[in-house]
Amino acid sequence: MGSIEKIPETAPDAIPTVDISAFTAPNASAQAKQAVVDAVRYACTTYGFFYLAGHGVSAEKREGILDCAKRFFDLPMEERMDVWIGKSMGKSFRGYEPPGIQTHQKGLLPDIKECFIIGHEVPADHPDAGTFSTGPNLWPKALKDEEFRTPIMDYQATMLDLSKTLLKILARGLPKVWGHSPDVMDQFAENDPSMPMRLLHYAPQEVLDERQFGVGDHTDFGGIAILLQELNTKGLEVWYPPTETWIAVPPKEDTYVINMGDMMQKWTAGYYRSARHRVITSGTSHRYSVPWFLNGQLKLRCQALDGSGVETVVGEHIRQRLIATMGEAGKALR
Repeated sequence: MGSIEKIPETAPDAIPTVDISAFTAPNASAQAKQAVVDAVRYACTTYGFFYLAGHGVSAEKREGILDCAKRFFDLPMEERMDVWIGKSMGKSFRGYEPPGIQTHQKGLLPDIKECFIIGHEVPADHPDAGTFSTGPNLWPKALKDEEFRTPIMDYQATMLDLSKTLLKILARGLPKVWGHSPDVMDQFAENDPSMPMRLLHYAPQEVLDERQFGVGDHTDFGGIAILLQELNTKGLEVWYPPTETWIAVPPKEDTYVINMGDMMQKWTAGYYRSARHRVITSGTSHRYSVPWFLNGQLKLRCQALDGSGVETVVGEHIRQRLIATMGEAGKALR
């Protein structure tokens, strides 16, 4: 499987930070580019998480998408429910998800988060419209396109480009003995992949219950997650198996949080870790964040890259994971 650097015996204070600017800089040396690959490989094999710096996404664009989240959750509940996930076409799973829908583990109460889900825009007359995670997005009538829909779709395109860069870095970090080319992962983000984005809001809770979280302990379902957190908030934690402790992942200026999902772990035969994480609830403050997920081509049959022959169909894997956690709302995905 290739060598992995020695894992510390004591829990670190924070996940690593990796600046990838040298990888994309045209004049950077091969040594500088390889240093980025090595740093990402270490983070993803050891933690499954890292802070991403040098990503090239402007502060204006990042602040703009958080403003979109606040605009949506400032709408009256009646207007949010006008675009709730139950109105999405077939199994496309778009729109507003109210609090209390998703439960990640037995024994926990449902998540307190509420979210607005956007995916790749697929017209209703497309042959695949209405199949899993494929179809038209739902847009609230009360928000003008220029203040909501347009910046969201622009941000989505930026995230797709960023994820393609990350795939190239991850591909170069695979064990050399596997014998793969540097573009082996490119196919995952080609041909209009599934790329759900969630505008998230965690409202303060008057009564805190140890069985309830903003988001309960879970792993992500897809390939790569790119998370933008609002500054001066807290709540995200990642599980560190060597010491069986939770590491806080607070917002860090000018960075994203990147984590590997279950599909990436399956595809790389466990080389890149899909790490458990959760969001702690707050009794006093609102919290907003925007995770963007590269789930990949839904019809793609991913053969494990270690040559073991294990095959996973991307869309079916993710659909089954959603059904398992979404309760009554998940029945529409069957």
